[in-house]
Amino acid sequence: MAEITTEEKFKVSLAFFIGCGLFTTQIAWSMYNTQVNQMLFIYLGSFALVGVLMAMDNIIGIIIQPVMGNVSDNTRTKLGRRIPYLIVGIPISAVLFALIGGINPNTDPLWLLILWLVLFVTTMAFYRSQTLSLLGDFIQPVHRSKGNAIVNIMGGIGTGIAFILPALLGSVQLAFLTVSIMMVISLIVILLTVKEKNSFSYQRILSYESLERQKVKQADDKLGLIESFKEIWKEDDKSTFFMLFAILALFIGYAGLEALFTVYAKEVLGLSELQAPLILGLLLLAFLIIAFPAGILATKVGRRLTIKVGLVIVIASLTIGYLIQTVLVISIMFFIAGIGWAFININTLVIIMQMAKTEKQIGTYTGVYLTFSYLAQILGPVLVGMLADLLGYNTLLIDSTLFFVLALVFMFFVKKGEVDSSFQEAPSSSDISV
Repeated sequence: MAEITTEEKFKVSLAFFIGCGLFTTQIAWSMYNTQVNQMLFIYLGSFALVGVLMAMDNIIGIIIQPVMGNVSDNTRTKLGRRIPYLIVGIPISAVLFALIGGINPNTDPLWLLILWLVLFVTTMAFYRSQTLSLLGDFIQPVHRSKGNAIVNIMGGIGTGIAFILPALLGSVQLAFLTVSIMMVISLIVILLTVKEKNSFSYQRILSYESLERQKVKQADDKLGLIESFKEIWKEDDKSTFFMLFAILALFIGYAGLEALFTVYAKEVLGLSELQAPLILGLLLLAFLIIAFPAGILATKVGRRLTIKVGLVIVIASLTIGYLIQTVLVISIMFFIAGIGWAFININTLVIIMQMAKTEKQIGTYTGVYLTFSYLAQILGPVLVGMLADLLGYNTLLIDSTLFFVLALVFMFFVKKGEVDSSFQEAPSSSDISV
């Protein structure tokens, strides 16, 4: 067995296999967001009511995911502390997803669709924070930006597949079933390749608990979710606090832009409903191309600086798009914004992970991160939409830009989150063999 050191080489294959977890969530959510809204509209005939039900996944996610992140932090099994939740959550989610796809709005009752939706979003929330926490468990701090880049590339691939699969297969029901099968296959890949019990983080925790002769299930040893929130608030250095609000602001800007862009493209640019998503696709394409190089850049120049540069790129590109509102200019600016978004998105989670006091809190801090990002997904379309209603649809790009500017301001108050502020409580990794 090899000894883990802080100089251990980054394993691209390991990050890829960990990314299969995010792949399952992104491919499912992307198809959910593009297809379920159409099913609900057939039943309800109201954009407002559809919007309320479509926000249900974010609301449930805010409640469940931080709790499950904390629960998994305090789980100890032969399979590890994250994998057991994936073993339960992914197959059940896959079955429920197939059942959603099997609903016929012309013959099946609305209550049946809502039942499947509630069960599905609850089960997905049961395991999502654990899929992201695996990154922090396996990938050492110095390599986490690169690791998160690959994990996000896997998520982006899932999103891309979800966008084209219904048209490719010619059947929405078959597309839902295919995604369900892909989710189960991804779980099998994870189980065969990701041995959590060998992760440096899990081994370090077990070694520390053994050295201290602490019983794993002793109640006062567990780090509670509420206590973690209190710790963040009481910290003398408010970096974690400001980082979370930067995350909230930037995801409000992105979520609002993503949710309302097709309306803007149709009303202001004169594009069809089929053409508008192609411009958003340029942003995704740039993200997939730049994500891994952005991770390497963050390793060399720092995560905070990389995020700041990304925010400046997004702010500049959206501002130019607002000033010159033509399809060509906005298409180019969205591609450039995708580069900036890659700089931002692959580093936000790993900074929050780095701010955790010990490996024991990685899942809890991941849950806190998801709480703020999901809250932004709820608030984004509302706040950006209110500004667009007030100032006019043609102001959408600058309306969302305001929140990216606010995130940039918050980032200047973030003073930690780099690799040099690593965990202090547990024994160093060089003391542990796995």
